[in-house]
Amino acid sequence: MIPVWCWGETVWNSFFISAMARYCVSINSTFLVNSAAHTYGDQPFDKYIKARENPVVALLAIGEGWHNYHHVFPWDYATSELGYTLNLTKVFIDAMAIIGLAYDLKTANPNAITDRKMKYGDGTRVTLNEKPKHNLNTKYPK
Repeated sequence: MIPVWCWGETVWNSFFISAMARYCVSINSTFLVNSAAHTYGDQPFDKYIKARENPVVALLAIGEGWHNYHHVFPWDYATSELGYTLNLTKVFIDAMAIIGLAYDLKTANPNAITDRKMKYGDGTRVTLNEKPKHNLNTKYPK
């Protein structure tokens, strides 16, 4: 009713723009995760799988576009090593953890992330000083 009262829109037009258009945009953004995030972007954690890091999808799907990381470290609740960068889902989960509604949040070990990038990544998102701080003898599947 805000568009009707504030801008003089019709009830019908207000409903379609504020309800139906929002629904269509959110559904299509969600569908982008399994289409665009498997086709376009970098593969910093594993270049042998189809999942990719796509910041446009991350923006539209509130953080779910960091798909390469998600497939390599599926237990990490943040689905990204980037913290709050284009990741409103992590912000929401952290807020719920602060008030006690989310708990036992699992994250990937930073050394395992670095090791995985060095062994199987495509070379993107690797800094000059980044080296594993340990010798992992873990074998990762190709």
